[in-house]
Amino acid sequence: MRDLLRSPLARVWVPVLTSAAAVAYVDRGTDPGDLVYFVHKGEHLLSSGWASTFADPMLQSGPLQLVVFGAVRNLTALAFLIQISVAALLLHVAGRIGASDRVRLVVGLLGVGAGLTHIAFVDGHPAEAIVPLLWVLAGIRAREDRVLWAGALIGLSAGLELWGVLGLPVLLLAPRRRRVLAGATVEALIVLCMLAPFALAGSLRMFQYDWRVASGTLLSLFAAPGAHFGWPLRLLQSALALTAGASVALALRRSLHAAWLAPLAVALVRLVLDPLSFGWYWLEVEALVLIGAALLLTALPHRRKIRPASRAMMISQRSANDTCS
Repeated sequence: MRDLLRSPLARVWVPVLTSAAAVAYVDRGTDPGDLVYFVHKGEHLLSSGWASTFADPMLQSGPLQLVVFGAVRNLTALAFLIQISVAALLLHVAGRIGASDRVRLVVGLLGVGAGLTHIAFVDGHPAEAIVPLLWVLAGIRAREDRVLWAGALIGLSAGLELWGVLGLPVLLLAPRRRRVLAGATVEALIVLCMLAPFALAGSLRMFQYDWRVASGTLLSLFAAPGAHFGWPLRLLQSALALTAGASVALALRRSLHAAWLAPLAVALVRLVLDPLSFGWYWLEVEALVLIGAALLLTALPHRRKIRPASRAMMISQRSANDTCS
């Protein structure tokens, strides 16, 4: 029992996941925004008329997300599933970057307290919190030269929201650059396999949707609010975001911080150049900053240990020099 109480399960996972479950219990009767729309589309996807799921251009969700929502259906169950899953993924990714149990506990509770899990449910867009964390996990896999796994994670993130494909720059963290293409191929194949059935058997019209530039966004300074923002501009926006992420990944390739800073660069450029501005968009940044904080907090004790050792070494060297003189 003593070993159990000292284990990460009791010290980290139980407190954080219990907190997330408590928030979910409070949120269970809340209107979850667009989640209701996604649930209906998920039910349609799991019906005999699945091929026409993406006949509505407004639907920009990935099929994997719709399958989960359509299968669970119950909003109360989804409140617990989404919030506990987001908290668990945050803890897992923090552990994969080497954060200690104490740091993971702090970051996990901070994530729940700052509304990461709450907003992921009540605004109905949990992918905004989950996808960036999957990118970080893919970046860690790439650094370990497991680029096929990394590509698969990015491809699966696109199954939640199509913009998940923008996690591509983290593949540049692989030790062997020749392997980057293999990871990118896996990513492309997964995305293709998820969307091809709808294009072949039904009507895939999600690429026909036009957004409108909202007032208060950066783009509204250059285009009148209400101006059309179609997929050609989406591709330009994506290209700039990929360029930013790739630049950070290459510049910090030898640093573990690249695993969260490259996705952060992608997310920031994507959000700044987006024609719309919703509060849940910033879950991407919040999730990545929490991982960055976990990495920085883990490094602090090591720096404190190194500094006294360095001072002692300098004193001993001075004493040796004085003795020789």
